[in-house]
Amino acid sequence: MKTFQCPYCGVGCGLRIDEKGKIRGDPDHPANYGDLCKKPIYLPKVLDKGRIGRPLYREGEAFKEISWEEAYGILAEKLRFLDPDEVYFYISGQLLTEDIYVINKFVKGFLKTNNIDANSRLCMASAVTAYKLAFGSDGPPCTYEDINDADTFLFAGSNAAIAHPVLFKRVLKRRGSLIITIDPVETETAKRSDVFIQIRAGTDTAFFNSVLFVLYKEGWINFEFVEKYTEGFEEALKEAEKFPPEVASRICGVGKEEIYLVAEVFAKSKKLISFWCQGLNQSVNGTMKNLALINLHLATGRLNERGCPFSLTGQPNAMGGREVGYLSNGLPGYRDVRNPEDRKFIEEFWGVKGIKPKPGPTITEAVDLILEGKIRFLWVVCTNPAVSLPELGKVRKALEKVFLVVQDAYWNDTCEFANLILPASQVGEKEGVMTGSDRTVTFCEKFSKPYGESKPDWLIFTELARKMGGERLFPYRSSRDVFEEFKVSTKGRICDMSGLSYEGLPARWGRRWLYEDLRFPTESGKARFHPAKFEMPSESGGFILITGRLKNQWHTMTRTGKSEELLKGEVPPFVLMNPEDAKELGIEEGEEVVLSRGPYEVVRIVKFGNVKRRHIFSPFGYPREFGEPTNLLLPDRVDPLSKEPDLRYSGVRVRVSARRPL
Repeated sequence: MKTFQCPYCGVGCGLRIDEKGKIRGDPDHPANYGDLCKKPIYLPKVLDKGRIGRPLYREGEAFKEISWEEAYGILAEKLRFLDPDEVYFYISGQLLTEDIYVINKFVKGFLKTNNIDANSRLCMASAVTAYKLAFGSDGPPCTYEDINDADTFLFAGSNAAIAHPVLFKRVLKRRGSLIITIDPVETETAKRSDVFIQIRAGTDTAFFNSVLFVLYKEGWINFEFVEKYTEGFEEALKEAEKFPPEVASRICGVGKEEIYLVAEVFAKSKKLISFWCQGLNQSVNGTMKNLALINLHLATGRLNERGCPFSLTGQPNAMGGREVGYLSNGLPGYRDVRNPEDRKFIEEFWGVKGIKPKPGPTITEAVDLILEGKIRFLWVVCTNPAVSLPELGKVRKALEKVFLVVQDAYWNDTCEFANLILPASQVGEKEGVMTGSDRTVTFCEKFSKPYGESKPDWLIFTELARKMGGERLFPYRSSRDVFEEFKVSTKGRICDMSGLSYEGLPARWGRRWLYEDLRFPTESGKARFHPAKFEMPSESGGFILITGRLKNQWHTMTRTGKSEELLKGEVPPFVLMNPEDAKELGIEEGEEVVLSRGPYEVVRIVKFGNVKRRHIFSPFGYPREFGEPTNLLLPDRVDPLSKEPDLRYSGVRVRVSARRPL
């Protein structure tokens, strides 16, 4: 019997696989206590489907198999020839922590460039930015244990029933509790909630500001908590006063009574936990949405035994990536390249000099730099930007222009543009750790041989570094060697993992309540309110397109799409539409429609559902084998603070397809 963490959502469920290849939930794991959802059950059946078995090098239109030695030679030559700022690395929250650590060290410490970002930029950057602004550090303030004695749960921009199903089932077990969902779509989460508030997309900041306004007007502010443990309340309130319920209700398309209801539960619940995910994060106003919600917790003292603002992690090891600092500004141990003390520590720890103090460009900025000819080499690891990035028309042009390396276990859409493809082993074929949403670290055992000549990602970068003269910096012979080095870099930090070992996992870093004594790693030691500014993006087209996940598929279907069982009911690609909107356009359910923005068009089958009027919903994860990806219609504007793309809000046109309905 081998144990590992589920390689899908960020709940971090512990799994077991027996000698016959059957997967069950791990009854001893604190994230799930034996529970599991449908997706990982079929993992053994798809381990070897559509895999990349040997390095591939493009010659003209075709690929030829080459040896690892040849592949390393090509890479070393490119990296030696190019200036460090002409190369770029785009990695993933689905990698193991050891993989991420070695890649980050290779880029920032060995090559001396901060030109690296991860697909967490697309999902968690706004939450990370807001946590740091409010509390001085990243990391959820509470854990899953807090679900067990909470009496109120608020889900905002999160369809946890399908995106984080094991966590949502745990919430449902709290009989007698109140569940509120705020969303433009009546999702599975909304259907199982006691209260559904159908908000206009993009307006959450105005809604939460209005709740703060009501809390103040009704005398429900916990001033003892505010004065003792926080700062900045007056400035936040001044901004909130711009959104009395009669104003916010018009902006948000909700009733004033719904604003009062949320204010009342913040004021009077025994313990309130707010959960949010991409509906708040993936927005041009994402950081402000996060801060506006956190402000409500601070205003009512809802931390620790009284509640928690709990950001749900999108990917299985995005938390591990945050610990390592794999975005363009990060360093291990929740450090930042902009901080001189952080740079000095890591330079001495790694035995290098010259870590750059300026963050590198984010992935959307890198796309522009490629098109300008300033970035000439792109190395993509364990992610699929040809489907998942916004403004895909521009992305495709960039992928065609750059020398593209794709390192992955499976063939995906991005491979179609690659010059060099490297076969990577995946979870189950290598060992290492992941960290789930509540800071629980899990050891993933190896239970299968690597496919073909695939190698662990940490080993690929280690072997290349050695060939480029980095033997001293990359002495690793096993993932354990990497973990032992990494964990020392966290000693004394808020994410201190220095006392952990492979044998002692799963284990959580930090206390149950990260800020148990209500002292925060800010300059004053207090948590900080922030004025939550609100600005709506200007869009035309008649409908607002919002996106999200499919129930039984994971991201861009690279692995789950190979399971017939998981594909049932998920294809053909669909768009969810309000029946009244469809009636006005003369559209029948099951009919094909064309969604368009600018020169780009996407064809979808219409399903009817309870979507807010003039909104439509279509999942983002369909690869090109099912037609054009949804993200072809999404703009690449970003949040000004987190630089996270606005992947949940795009103006589109809708018309009936010329083809006959299915």
